[in-house]
Amino acid sequence: MTVDRSTFYRHPDGRPMTSQEQLVLLLGIGNLDYNQAATIAGVSPTTILTYRKPSTRSRQVSQAILRPLEKAVFDKLSEIAHRAGYELKAKRKAA
Repeated sequence: MTVDRSTFYRHPDGRPMTSQEQLVLLLGIGNLDYNQAATIAGVSPTTILTYRKPSTRSRQVSQAILRPLEKAVFDKLSEIAHRAGYELKAKRKAA
């Protein structure tokens, strides 16, 4: 399963999310605390906390942190869907 980042990381009004907002989204959907997120991303919990401080809103969260979290969240969602009897298929892009 792949993520269409052009649509997944958007606000309801269509604005793209900042990397900090992407982090919040992944933590929320994955029901991850800072320690769990840090373990998945291979960083210290204080690194995750640092990106959540209002004073660091202009700092970009590294893709090296976001991508492992994204994968963990989508693996978890895929497992939930599979256990519920759903088959997930990749969406084909229109030609």
